Amino acid sequence: MHLILGHSGAVHRGSEPVRVSARLTPKDLEAVDRTIGRNLRPATTIDAAVWIDKEGRVVRVRQGIHFASDPDIHNTLTLSDFRSAVPVGAPVAK
Repeated sequence: MHLILGHSGAVHRGSEPVRVSARLTPKDLEAVDRTIGRNLRPATTIDAAVWIDKEGRVVRVRQGIHFASDPDIHNTLTLSDFRSAVPVGAPVAK
């Protein structure tokens, strides 16, 4: 969400959850995660949207990845049934 807001993201209020969206480029993503940005270099743009509930939790992420000569890729991640926190750690290097 910070990446979206940092690149002229729009905040769509008036409904719950609140949606934040922007059009990004692979170079925008590379500034945050070099590997992802490099992997997406064939893309022309990425339409990204994040929905935030009233507790400040991300409840949905949607991406549309557009290419000049290949079909677009669309994906949506929906999160629900929040309970206790799940511990997450960095993977072990091999």
